[in-house]
Amino acid sequence: MLDYDEKKIVNDNYLINKHKNKKRKKVFKAIKNFCFLCGIILGLIVLIFLYFVSDYSKIYHISVHGNIYLKDKDIIKISGIDSDDRFILLIPNIIESRLNNSPYIENAKVEKLDGNLIKITVNEYKQVAYFYENYETKLLLINNDRITLNEDNLYLINNVPLLEGYVSEQINNILRGFKQIDYSVINEISEIHRYPFSYDENMLEVIMKDGNFCFLSWTGLSMLNDYYKINSAFDKSQGNVCIYLDELTKSGYASSCPWQDTNISSDKANNE
Repeated sequence: MLDYDEKKIVNDNYLINKHKNKKRKKVFKAIKNFCFLCGIILGLIVLIFLYFVSDYSKIYHISVHGNIYLKDKDIIKISGIDSDDRFILLIPNIIESRLNNSPYIENAKVEKLDGNLIKITVNEYKQVAYFYENYETKLLLINNDRITLNEDNLYLINNVPLLEGYVSEQINNILRGFKQIDYSVINEISEIHRYPFSYDENMLEVIMKDGNFCFLSWTGLSMLNDYYKINSAFDKSQGNVCIYLDELTKSGYASSCPWQDTNISSDKANNE
């Protein structure tokens, strides 16, 4: 039979072992939980890696809306988006900033849609005309920006007329007149020349793509919006006609061209 001291030692050992076992279980549980957490994190890393190296993370399609002049591919190029970019990493505000820094674009909106779709909506500055300066082709925008064109964007001149015979200050006046003209009408103009008359030295000779000639002041340029309505009232059985537009009466009439009728006083006709 154990004496008191022996019983005390056995009891102490029991308590010590119990405490050690409890501590050991606690450490084991902590290690188990840590390994479980590491497994989850490692699994997530593997899934994220597999997602990023797969085609599922890429942009499925980029759609462009609102553009009148620039091609879709040119707007996408300005946006800096590449088809291999990861959809989740794209930040619309950054892409919008790139687009808004383009001289062609007045404002832009970029949206990320379900299915890894990118939607770009732009509002372009109205393009008015092109002209030649120092052996370069310049594109004139409604905000008076003049952009030098190269072989990549020279196609833009197909949408606007050639402008000749005007200095910078006169071009500013013409731009004010073009603010009221719809882009679809501008697209139907082939050329614009300065054709001075005795009563208006800055008279415009507007050559339409259908072959007709319009003569008017820059203050009456908005009348070109009604060109086809006015033109339909004239007899064109004899071929193309010269149309004179009067902004005061808001009317137009067909008559002999300046180079045909000696009664029409035109400095340009006289010089020729």
